[in-house]
Amino acid sequence: MKMQKLPPLKQPSKSVIAKINRKEFKHKGLVAAIEPKSGDYFLGKNTLEAVDRGRKKYPKAIFYCVRIGYRAVEEIRSGVKAWNISRA
Repeated sequence: MKMQKLPPLKQPSKSVIAKINRKEFKHKGLVAAIEPKSGDYFLGKNTLEAVDRGRKKYPKAIFYCVRIGYRAVEEIRSGVKAWNISRA
């Protein structure tokens, strides 16, 4: 099976990002899926929910996602616990 090459991701304009950041107080923690060409965005509790809402209007779009009020959309956890092995 041949892999399909995706086009480069286009970032939304700075004005669209600023518009979303102004909503920080009311919508902090929600994910905004932005359709870069139009500047339309769709909010959701997580990436999947936000993109699903966007797919209803733009079924073939590639969305740019941001978490309102945070620097990153997702948190990666390693699952490794730190154990205190010092014995007194």
